[in-house]
Amino acid sequence: MKRFTLGGRRWLGLVAAAAMLMASESRATDSPVKVGFVDIQAVIAQSKEGQAARNKVAAEAAEKQKEISAKEGEIKQMDAELQKQSPILSDAAKKEREEEIRRRLRDLKRLTEDFNRDLAKRETELINDLLRDVTAVIRDYGKEKGYSLILEKGQGGVIYGSDPADLTKDILERYNARSSKK
Repeated sequence: MKRFTLGGRRWLGLVAAAAMLMASESRATDSPVKVGFVDIQAVIAQSKEGQAARNKVAAEAAEKQKEISAKEGEIKQMDAELQKQSPILSDAAKKEREEEIRRRLRDLKRLTEDFNRDLAKRETELINDLLRDVTAVIRDYGKEKGYSLILEKGQGGVIYGSDPADLTKDILERYNARSSKK
């Protein structure tokens, strides 16, 4: 599946600014700043719903690949027949069959391109659905546990985080539990 990112350097700058703002507010109110991070990609990849989505996309891809392979086989068969019959065919008949093969190759190329585009779109939709659900779980977890800030691990979000600050396992467990209730 594709890797989803939340925005690079600009995102990191916003996070740093937010952390400094919360730290200064924390000093004013004497409440501790509680910060954690989550590897969202790991949660999606290891979750029951993430694995089901990956299997669903793979099954759709395998089904479509069968169709593409069958069409490739037909074209190869047509080409083999043309090569066998070429010496006895008239120029007009040869030209007609060659044009038919070229037309089918163009159709196959379009079918393959459409399939790849549709598969990428389907994958993106599934990832966005999973991401929306995981984000809701993270938000609820953060509120419940009193976190001031929860960052995304990877893609410039967290350079270092101690083990106690890594919430990935807790979020994965909570997300799987939530998905089981659906």
